[in-house]
Amino acid sequence: MKPKEYLSRYAAAERHIHYLEEQKERWHRRATRVTPQYGPAPGGGSGVSKPVEDALVQAMETEEEIAAEISKAAGLLREIRAAIDAVPDAIQREVLKRRYIGMQSLEKIAGEMNYSYHWVRHLHGRALQAVAVPQEDTP
Repeated sequence: MKPKEYLSRYAAAERHIHYLEEQKERWHRRATRVTPQYGPAPGGGSGVSKPVEDALVQAMETEEEIAAEISKAAGLLREIRAAIDAVPDAIQREVLKRRYIGMQSLEKIAGEMNYSYHWVRHLHGRALQAVAVPQEDTP
């Protein structure tokens, strides 16, 4: 994978985390919205109806799966930040952080850093060459 493609995964991972957090909240609302119906509990059970119990268990399991997926995506964010932080040149690092973490255009970066657009393009290209992309695990 090329450095630019690798670093661009940061934005996708952030969007995915946001989506997963919304899903987790939706499942939490479903679980708390379920209204149990109590009745006599034959055999000394809790008295909570089976469909309600099943819905709560499903919601909790789904929330756990979502939390695991969020953790995985957050790991990718940390990995990409570490790859950027490993770039030796501070200015190149700043360009990469602004571009891939801050989602700024090269034009905006140039204006905020008081460099010409062409110089920022040059810095960006050099910075990409300095990024060490982790090798993918291929079985």
